[in-house]
Amino acid sequence: MLDHPEATYPTLQIAGTNGKSSTARIIGAVLAAHGLTAGVYTSPHLQSIRERYLLAGPVTEPSGAAGVVLDAIPPDEFAALVQYLLPFVELVEQREGQRVTYFELTTVLAFEWMATHSVNAGIYEAGMGGAWDATNIVPSGVAVLTHVAVDHAAMLGPTPLDNAREKVGIIKPGASAVSAAQDPDVGQLVAATAADVGATLAVMGRDFHLQADELALRGRLITVEGPRGGVYQEVFLPLLGHHQALNATLALAACEELVGRPLDTGAVEAGLASVTSPGRMEVVAREPVVVLDGAHNPEAAAVLGSALQETFGRRERTFVISIFEDKDIEGMLAALLPFATRTIFTRNSNPRAAEPHRLAEIASRLGFESPEAPLKAPGKIKVVEPLSEAIENARRLAGEHGIVVVTGSLSTAGEARTLLVGPVE
Repeated sequence: MLDHPEATYPTLQIAGTNGKSSTARIIGAVLAAHGLTAGVYTSPHLQSIRERYLLAGPVTEPSGAAGVVLDAIPPDEFAALVQYLLPFVELVEQREGQRVTYFELTTVLAFEWMATHSVNAGIYEAGMGGAWDATNIVPSGVAVLTHVAVDHAAMLGPTPLDNAREKVGIIKPGASAVSAAQDPDVGQLVAATAADVGATLAVMGRDFHLQADELALRGRLITVEGPRGGVYQEVFLPLLGHHQALNATLALAACEELVGRPLDTGAVEAGLASVTSPGRMEVVAREPVVVLDGAHNPEAAAVLGSALQETFGRRERTFVISIFEDKDIEGMLAALLPFATRTIFTRNSNPRAAEPHRLAEIASRLGFESPEAPLKAPGKIKVVEPLSEAIENARRLAGEHGIVVVTGSLSTAGEARTLLVGPVE
């Protein structure tokens, strides 16, 4: 009914288990630094639904240097688009006899919004899976696969290969596919799918490379070789964790595939320098340092633990954790808690949040100290509600030189961000 607005601009689509939003934001920033306007659609949001709709474009800094701006859709523009779409939604619901889902509506809004801005590229993060995700309507000349692990097991299956069967559905006939390094069976499926549909495939570690990655002040210093021959030496990436260096490598490869040539080195530097990724190893306070991270599955939890160890060394870490009931709680806690000096279990305001005493019981069963132990002792766990009080407890216990880590879900990170940084609106 809308005459396919998503087909009026080139599109990239991103699927995988973790790192999708960060990769999408990096792609948008790098394209904007090349003078292009890019629409970026990600999910879920941390504080405001408007975060799902980002317009990345070039700007000139006061110094005269080229820069990048990444702006969320303004409230009035968002409201006007919803109003415009409502009659179409009602027609579809009448005709089909079923409701348009929340995610279908947010996605079609992205299609229309990017078309109204005549973007040079639309970047779409799959909400869940790939083949049957609402975003998979886009033609996606470039399909991007981050590392595939297990999430949404009830919907996508219990193994990485089960999850991958859904995610490879974003690879379109004749498109370019760019993949992170995968488990062997997943890698074989990706290669077979690309061959079946006549897509070209570039794989990290084979066709493009993260040649160097060093810890730098408030970020990483990376060297990347792209699939089209570009080499980007010692570029600063203002994100924490080795996993973000891998995301940036994947993003640069996707950009090279989109434009079909090596990228401009200066534009890569400017684009990466402008990148932010809220709620992903994000430092929002100091004395003590408070880190927000939306890790919500075992792989992300393990990556967070390693990133904290590398970034902050042996400093004491007080974790504040709230996890959704339908997640692999035991797997997440087994990955997270070895990196914690002490842990406070709490509950975010989302109805899906697990009961914190249940989290504590699972932690005890895994061999961590019981909730009755004194919280100041290393390795101890406690239950404190609500989230605001749990964070304040953690900050007092951490002292000036400790680290507070708020994690367990993006909902937890978003709620903490509102408390510590302030509301978006």
